Amino acid sequence: MSALSTPVLHTSELLLTEHSTSIRTARRHVRDQLAAWGWGGDPVDDLVLIASELVTNAVVHACHGSGEVRLYLQEFGGDCRLEVWDPRFDLPLQDRRPRRFNECGRGIELVRELALDFGVVIRRGAGKRVWVRVLLDTVAP
Repeated sequence: MSALSTPVLHTSELLLTEHSTSIRTARRHVRDQLAAWGWGGDPVDDLVLIASELVTNAVVHACHGSGEVRLYLQEFGGDCRLEVWDPRFDLPLQDRRPRRFNECGRGIELVRELALDFGVVIRRGAGKRVWVRVLLDTVAP
């Protein structure tokens, strides 16, 4: 008789400061947390890159002295949701096309390519949450 494993809801929250070191901290947190929950491989690498892009956007474009960014990670049966909260509740709607040799302007497009699903929840006066979903692979023993 085989035992069926019941998925467990895992959650994690990380408070980050408005500082460039928060990007490295976010990457390490996502990788370490997912490894502790038994996940690895390319989807984890994708989530680490996504976290880096979203936290960078929050720190560089959204904080403006408020000093706080939050990262939320939730996993249930291989379905992983990552959210980055920042205090800015507006969403710039400029269609910025990155110039050929410019390093900026490609992050959200990269996130869209790597994520299964992607969106933004905005609440006036309460900031915004940029979220993504990625399906994970189990780590081979």
